[in-house]
Amino acid sequence: MHYVVQYLDSKGEQASIKIEAGTREEARWHSRIPERRIITVREDVLGQIAFALEPPGPDRKNQALFLQSLSSSLSSGKTAKQSVEQLVTKNRWIKIDKEKLEGCESLADYLDLFRFDHFAVLMARAAEKAGDYSSALRRSGQYLLAREKIKSEVSAELRTGIVYICVGLAFFFLVPAFLDHSLQTLMGTGSSGFIKPNRFTNILMGLGQFTKSYGWIFPIAFVLGLFYRRYVWALLKRLPLFNLMERKRIEERSIEFISVYEMLQVAGYVDSEIIAELMHASRGELRSVYQRVYAHLAKSEDLGSALTEEEWDDSLIEAMQVFNEVDDEQQDFLLTAVKETLHLKNVHTSRQISKFLSRIGFTLMVSAAVMAVLGFYLPLAGAASNVGG
Repeated sequence: MHYVVQYLDSKGEQASIKIEAGTREEARWHSRIPERRIITVREDVLGQIAFALEPPGPDRKNQALFLQSLSSSLSSGKTAKQSVEQLVTKNRWIKIDKEKLEGCESLADYLDLFRFDHFAVLMARAAEKAGDYSSALRRSGQYLLAREKIKSEVSAELRTGIVYICVGLAFFFLVPAFLDHSLQTLMGTGSSGFIKPNRFTNILMGLGQFTKSYGWIFPIAFVLGLFYRRYVWALLKRLPLFNLMERKRIEERSIEFISVYEMLQVAGYVDSEIIAELMHASRGELRSVYQRVYAHLAKSEDLGSALTEEEWDDSLIEAMQVFNEVDDEQQDFLLTAVKETLHLKNVHTSRQISKFLSRIGFTLMVSAAVMAVLGFYLPLAGAASNVGG
């Protein structure tokens, strides 16, 4: 969520800054302003609306190609600034003001400005510490292509399921709302009506009347859900379908973590330093997740104990529990095995989500067809036969 921290500056005048954090307490901490100078901390409603309406980042294929080209350019001896500026002129899908480009100091700043995938930004920051840009960018490109491949494998079934769900819900709620007046006229009053409604007709008309009377609740609930999505998700994530989405989030978070961990661990960083780097490079809920891990490490717990099952994949936790007990060769094997396992799990979970949505959509479509026949067609057919007789 976004917060506005109002405080007294060095001149004693009121000033404010915008902070992205999970809670007001986190916003106070991230602001790095002494507590005695903070006046208030409030939610930034306009900032949350702007964040919700923010356009998505570039296509993953374009990102992957850009990162691969950037890796080659950096390997040739060019600086990050020279490489990025050269590629920006060649890739017209990147439309950024030159003034904003001048404000970037590191490669991660450029990728963040271009709204690249969070993993690519994380790997760029890790590369700054490890001094290995070329390898980090290649891995980022491969990761994005792998995600795009997963998406292409399940997208057809996923799109079909979503379309079926939308059409089914539209039939149950929107169509009866539009036809409500016409049906009321055809039914008339008492025995003078042209058609005789049955139980299914009454159900559809009831849904239509509900939509007309209380339809305004849904957009308001949607907006409130965006503002308080963290709390809403905490309630939904254990329900069917949503638990699969939560599992996918955990798997992708674990993939990001193990990739950055591998690079910084090779560069000589210890666990607490790696978590600190990840914490400073992340925002919002993800930063809170790393803060909790860092707090456990500060209590002299090992990394395997600091990772909880609610926030991290079990294969990652098991690997970290034994990571420091094996030699370097086994550590490399362990990290590779965990990455491959997480990738396979992510593919499987994505397919489960697409199948689940497809089944829901198919069920709604069949139900809509049955309700149309029983609630609309049969009463009209019966009325037509009575007139013909």
